[in-house]
Amino acid sequence: MVLNMLNEEEYDLLKNSFTESQRLFDKLNRVGNQYEEIEHDESGYSMDDEEVLDRHWLKLSSKIVDKLGDILIDHSIGLLKNARLDIRELTLTLKNKEETSKVVVDYSEDGAISITQIS
Repeated sequence: MVLNMLNEEEYDLLKNSFTESQRLFDKLNRVGNQYEEIEHDESGYSMDDEEVLDRHWLKLSSKIVDKLGDILIDHSIGLLKNARLDIRELTLTLKNKEETSKVVVDYSEDGAISITQIS
């Protein structure tokens, strides 16, 4: 798999989609905050809370990916799951024909996102 950068038009579409999804990114950030507040112990007590938050994270991030997929119709989009919910990043792979791009979106600050293309 060869990683390539998105062209300028594709990047602008991606950026606009993410800007329109800012509300969802803010909700993902709140999921991370809630995860940090869970008291983790060996008894498994927090497992139910973690599972609820995990489902919420997946639902929100899927909405962001679906919205992006509606705009970047020539790409298949993959979402990489974070090891923990307090990691405030979405890592996406965007594949178009033979080219693959990797994008990391940092949503750790409410009202703002930072987009990094990795090639």
